[in-house]
Amino acid sequence: MNVRFFLNSLLLLSLSYLYCGDVSAVSTGTLTVKFGQTTEDSYKESHPNAVKIGFNKDLNGNVYKDSPNENKDVRRDIVFEDLGNFYVLFDQNKDLIALEMQFKSDYFGILTTTLTKKYTEVIKKKSLIGSNYMELYNDGVSIYLVTPSFFSNTSLFFVRTKEKEELLKTIPNKMLENESKILDFIVKKCFPLR
Repeated sequence: MNVRFFLNSLLLLSLSYLYCGDVSAVSTGTLTVKFGQTTEDSYKESHPNAVKIGFNKDLNGNVYKDSPNENKDVRRDIVFEDLGNFYVLFDQNKDLIALEMQFKSDYFGILTTTLTKKYTEVIKKKSLIGSNYMELYNDGVSIYLVTPSFFSNTSLFFVRTKEKEELLKTIPNKMLENESKILDFIVKKCFPLR
């Protein structure tokens, strides 16, 4: 009887791999904000301390700011101790376009390990003077991890690739030579009010 149960279980398990989607696929985003899942309404509900700081005219959406470590009721198990500001941008359909996390110290090494396990690495550059740049990709979202100089703050930026490509159509040619300038341009276009 136990052998029959084991064989039936094995058969069901193997069939689930054939008929179900990729079990290893991960959603893009943070623990609480995910592309394709988080809407503006669900974000406001799950992040009651987030403040609407304005409207992005270029991308037609609302911009929110949260400072999780300033909240007394923050869950320390899901928020980095040195997490500074957290910016989120939604489009006119209330879908997530972009998010940025700013850290108060250098988290490049720690985040690199985590991000490369989840997402596809596109570019990774480290310089001798301490500036670090990494670009990743997952399911229609471009992800950037940057530490501009030695022992400086790290920022993690996610943007839907479709919107990124639209923004890049307006970038001045002189900025196209440097990844950091391109990234600064995109971030400023997404979060001009920060």
